Amino acid sequence: MRGLALSVGLALLALWWTDPTPTTLSRYTTSLQERTPSQLHNIRQAAQSLDGVYIRPRAVFSFNQVVGPRTLERGYLPAPVFMVAETLDSVGGGICQVSSSLYNAALLAGLEVVERHPHYRPVESVPPGLDATVWYGLADLKLRNPFPWPVRLRLQIRGQNLIVSVLGRGSRHALQIPPIHVEQQRLDPQHLQVSVYRGNKLLSQDRYVAP
Repeated sequence: MRGLALSVGLALLALWWTDPTPTTLSRYTTSLQERTPSQLHNIRQAAQSLDGVYIRPRAVFSFNQVVGPRTLERGYLPAPVFMVAETLDSVGGGICQVSSSLYNAALLAGLEVVERHPHYRPVESVPPGLDATVWYGLADLKLRNPFPWPVRLRLQIRGQNLIVSVLGRGSRHALQIPPIHVEQQRLDPQHLQVSVYRGNKLLSQDRYVAP
């Protein structure tokens, strides 16, 4: 009987470790209304790759590692992307909306940012300072789970919206996650500086070519 109780206890511990109680630590929504059909296809494919991914305690998540190369062979399509000061067609265009939405959800959930890159100019899907561009082999979004339990990513497309959630244990209030706030400063007619804080801690300070 004692052996059975021990086995049940170990099984419950394993379940707790691998499948955290689905408490929503954060949720971030962006609009897909202005996306082209090829961008929507790429966004959906990247979102499907990320949906349900667990980040173990203290582990680092890599967007590029999980999503993989954006190639025609893997089902991605040419679609408009920001390329420095131009908009060009590139295979996988549109998935920066996925990485940017995930970045915002991660900030709200209290995840630590290991690597993140801004765009050259502000994008339409998220406010300046809250974007995260990705390019396989060159620019990644990496996040660390600081909690002693796993977190799980949830990505859904509902109607004209992309919804990214971070699931875990407890609540933002119980975990004492400071709020995110953004400060903008126009440096000159052509340049915008954006500072992002979590509480009093500076997380990023980016300069954009102003629209």
